[in-house]
Amino acid sequence: MKISIITVCKNAENAIERTMLSVVSQSCFNESIEYLVVDGASTDKTVEIIKQYSNKYPIKWISEPDSGIYNAMNKGIKMASGEYLLFLNAGDYLIHYNVIKSLMNLFEAGEFDVIYGDAFYINPFTEHYHINSKQISGAFFFYQDALPHQAVFYKKSLFDKFGLYDETYTINADNVFNKKIICNEHVSIKHINQIISVFFYDGISSKNDSLSRKETKIFQEQCFTEDELREIKKQVQKLETVKSKQNKKSILRFLAKILMKIHNSWVNR
Repeated sequence: MKISIITVCKNAENAIERTMLSVVSQSCFNESIEYLVVDGASTDKTVEIIKQYSNKYPIKWISEPDSGIYNAMNKGIKMASGEYLLFLNAGDYLIHYNVIKSLMNLFEAGEFDVIYGDAFYINPFTEHYHINSKQISGAFFFYQDALPHQAVFYKKSLFDKFGLYDETYTINADNVFNKKIICNEHVSIKHINQIISVFFYDGISSKNDSLSRKETKIFQEQCFTEDELREIKKQVQKLETVKSKQNKKSILRFLAKILMKIHNSWVNR
């Protein structure tokens, strides 16, 4: 049983090493992990760092121009020979040295097409952090959210059967693919309540809000049926009602605190 971990990168000299080190340090690296690095013809020291690691460890890598992240990820898929694939891009890293081995029983059973865990998100600009833990709830989930690709293991056969990532997208192709296979094709999925990786919120999707919003709009318009959109509208309205009630409750709590302070000030005069 082999797990293919794919890292795509370009001019990532300040990030690539922590990613590669987290992979080659895995306790089951030699026996269970195939590591692939797809570089987009970097002009900084990225390739030099890749070569340093490939001289020490069995790493497959290429460095050549590409047309974007998903073009590079598709190259990695074609190179991969493992039963499951994980995309761990430059800057991301596995949470600890034993995380892949801890999941090997699940992989070997082969019962699920998609196995996904949680990711630890860090914004290096604000130092804000949170655990990105997702529970898929049908099409509504993908309409408003996305799985953390750094924590998703796909059976390689899914890409053989349903095709590669849509390269017309710059940011959203993994969400398009996930929605298609999970909601339309109903592949088997399994969520594990475990942090798989660490993600730094400073990549292309994090920095380009306008492009992200544009692609999200295209995705929402093109990838959902009328029935799904009707159901999504109902759920949005339900959430807005709940949120409104929660806001009213919080306002009442705030008002109650003020009134209690006024009351106590009068009592203690």
